[in-house]
Amino acid sequence: MYKVISFLYRLREKSGLIIIVEGKKDKEVLKEFGFNNVYTIYELKKDGRVFLNYREAIILTDNDSKGRMLYKYVRNLLESDGIIVNDIERRKFFKYFRVREVEDLRKHIEKIKFYINYFENLEKILYS
Repeated sequence: MYKVISFLYRLREKSGLIIIVEGKKDKEVLKEFGFNNVYTIYELKKDGRVFLNYREAIILTDNDSKGRMLYKYVRNLLESDGIIVNDIERRKFFKYFRVREVEDLRKHIEKIKFYINYFENLEKILYS
């Protein structure tokens, strides 16, 4: 579990990183984990300048045929504007959580939130 929490924490704290997801439910789940840099594909289409303030992107489209097609579309869009698409973090995400869809993380929320809170407040817990 430590690897998962460390992974989430590192992504959350990384500056210059944008996370792209398919839909609102995916975005809501990641917001519950404390991510503020999450945008849907629709938001990118609506305002193509959204991602210009970022240097790196993780595309978390679903692991199905539609998701792979959307992944290629978004990847080409971002790379054409000089944004680095981080596939390593994408693979880690699906490996750690073993989900096909980002919104499936909802079943892990309470457990992961507990551990995130524990690690973020570790100093308080240890030295209280």
